[in-house]
Amino acid sequence: MSPATLARRSTWIACLSALVLDVSVPHATTVERMTFSEVVRAAAVVAVGTVSTVDAVWDPDQERPFTEVTFEDAALEVLKGKVVQRPLTLRFLGGKTPDGLVLRISGMPRFEVGQKAVVFSSSPNGAAICPLVGWWQGLYRIVHDAKRDVLTVADHAGRPVAGFDGVVGERVVRLSARAGAAKAPKGDTAAPADGALTLAAPASRALTLAAFRELIGSEL
Repeated sequence: MSPATLARRSTWIACLSALVLDVSVPHATTVERMTFSEVVRAAAVVAVGTVSTVDAVWDPDQERPFTEVTFEDAALEVLKGKVVQRPLTLRFLGGKTPDGLVLRISGMPRFEVGQKAVVFSSSPNGAAICPLVGWWQGLYRIVHDAKRDVLTVADHAGRPVAGFDGVVGERVVRLSARAGAAKAPKGDTAAPADGALTLAAPASRALTLAAFRELIGSEL
């Protein structure tokens, strides 16, 4: 590695270290808390889909690692906006570098192949440091409730969503107990939700995906 390249790489690592430190502190100091209504309004694209691939990408121009999450095109359901380039691919800062180092950013949502989710993207082409509105606030995971044989909604950390409080334009998320919740991808940060954390409602009363679609529609 040439001295110039080494110097540039050292500068890049220093900058990223500052970035990681900045977003590793409590989330309320770095990301604005948003209501569900605000997340829906701020999203350029709202879509329901299943993750088909999760790829590590090195950007030689920016000299930064990214993780690209692609959703199955055939099953993609767009509830708001238009996907500029299909299939829908969301690009998140972070991942493995050519040197074998791994950059992880606290609060950055993580995905696994086969996972079903509702995503609220701030960009029609999914390009940003974190393309989701409000970072973790723009992700809801879809879980199959075997007892009820229905698809239900959980937050980014796998906590079942029991409902939404308030009128249209002012809704906040109401969460149920963690017990029985689907597991979020390993290492996903359990950041505070954008609303009141209510532990009274059991996981069996989690909001269905069908009802969630209706709530999104009412906000639109």
